[in-house]
Amino acid sequence: MIVGADWVLPVDGPPVERGTVTFEDGVIAAVGQGETADLQVPGGVILPGLVNAHTHLEYTAMSGFGDGLPFGPWIQDHIARKAALSDADLLDQSRAGVAASLAGGVTTVADCCYAGTVAQAAIEGGLRAIVYVEGFSMWEGLEQRMRERLDGLARGPLVSPGVSPHAPFTVTLEDYAMMVGLARERGLPCATHLLESDRETLHLDAFAGVLGPDTVAVHLVRATTADIELLAASDVPAVHCPRSNALLGCGTAPVPEMLAAGVRVGLGTDSPNSALDLDMWAEMRAAIMLARARLGQADALTAATVLRMATLGGAEAIGLAGALGSITPGKRADLTVLDLSGSGFLPWDDPVTAAVYGGSPERVALTIVDGRIRYERGQESGAGAGLAACRSKMIAAVSSTQAV
Repeated sequence: MIVGADWVLPVDGPPVERGTVTFEDGVIAAVGQGETADLQVPGGVILPGLVNAHTHLEYTAMSGFGDGLPFGPWIQDHIARKAALSDADLLDQSRAGVAASLAGGVTTVADCCYAGTVAQAAIEGGLRAIVYVEGFSMWEGLEQRMRERLDGLARGPLVSPGVSPHAPFTVTLEDYAMMVGLARERGLPCATHLLESDRETLHLDAFAGVLGPDTVAVHLVRATTADIELLAASDVPAVHCPRSNALLGCGTAPVPEMLAAGVRVGLGTDSPNSALDLDMWAEMRAAIMLARARLGQADALTAATVLRMATLGGAEAIGLAGALGSITPGKRADLTVLDLSGSGFLPWDDPVTAAVYGGSPERVALTIVDGRIRYERGQESGAGAGLAACRSKMIAAVSSTQAV
């Protein structure tokens, strides 16, 4: 199949005007120019599929809960609401999250998952996913429980498992070492929340021998110069979640400094509970604005840098850059086609800037995963029908607690 648009943005090379992308059997075969396409999108731009490098799709119905609470009480509010839900409720939210991701141009997620339902939902929806099974030190028989949960996790050609020690305030250093060791024993990647808020007092030197190229550090809002040096020296990848960190009052991570030090940095939305939705276009713009505001520099982060973070940078961070993240012959055909017709960004000045500032889920024309169209604009997925019921349960759970 050949898809064409006004521009192709390979990310690992210069933009191609009047570009086409040819793919066969799920693999990109060629990037061309001016060829006749099977599907042409006037006013369009073809990008690598977006990589949302940190999600919690099981919490898709939780937008806005606990707003304005400090981080610690916000976490407690989140736990109380989640306790009211069954695994079936979490699966409903995961299905809705998968549908929203595809509709937003996301082709890959790296999800830290409490109940494991994201794996099933991703298989059903055709979304590429790493599903990190979360672990907490409060669980009795943690190691055996983690082994059983990994063994029971659904798998598919596009869906693979990982391990997630939740965070330093819920996992001991001993259990961090155990869970990361279990992942390495099985050849699986890890992801963990680190230095997200002032609730955390442990800096990265406390994790010597635990963190490495296979352990993604998410958030890093409180990262110091010494932390950044350790990330770079140990090749520990990072994921930036600017809207979540800002909305919770945690701050914003020193992303320009991490990039300058050579750290692999991806971009993630976190959960709708803290970022309101799964919109990676809004996340890109937030990353730019917050970095520029923090440093007082108009070039602190550029549109091109942030687009890379949302595609190839995310793939690098989660260990999948050999297969996706750029429009490169030989890589998997994970593509997003954005239609900017009728927007304020045409005629074209710079297609990268136009895509980053003009992109939105409403302007996604096609989302292609592994060579298959998984979303086409106007498509109704039917997912999310149970979200109102999930929200009602969570509202009732907290209301009854407050009444007592």
